[in-house]
Amino acid sequence: MTILRPAVFLPVIAALGLMGTPLLASAQAHHASDWVQPPPGGPRGAPGHMMPPVPPGVTLTAAQKTKLKAIFEKAHQDERALRLEGRAIEDKIHDALSVVGDLDHATLTDLSGQENTLKAKVSALHLETMEQLHDLLTPAQRQQGKETMDKLKALHEQMKALMGHPPEGEPDDMP
Repeated sequence: MTILRPAVFLPVIAALGLMGTPLLASAQAHHASDWVQPPPGGPRGAPGHMMPPVPPGVTLTAAQKTKLKAIFEKAHQDERALRLEGRAIEDKIHDALSVVGDLDHATLTDLSGQENTLKAKVSALHLETMEQLHDLLTPAQRQQGKETMDKLKALHEQMKALMGHPPEGEPDDMP
């Protein structure tokens, strides 16, 4: 009978641990979804947590839902076209910056101006879409939405007061 040494078991235990870790993480992630989720729409609709286009509690009619869908489909198409135009400008800027010789500052200035004009168009499109959403709602729905948003803002301020400000400094300085 051979004596089993701990040095022989360590690689085996490590391999089993590595095989089981994805299963454990998957199970935890599955059960974590049953727990409390972060509230939607972080501060000012932070990326990844966008506020809904219509405040919670405002019920739309079937006709309003159809119009809302049309508004967003058109806005999406228009923004996609602007985004493609922006990528073309970014590619031109990248090409202008990648030249082997001297930079053509006039071309870069012109491209920067085109990029700024395009950003203004995107902002105007967003404002136009929000105006259409405003016009879609009845005055009673707008009032209800305003009250809901005021309550959400007050709750957000209470949460900030309870949790305090995040510590300042570099991540390495944090406890």
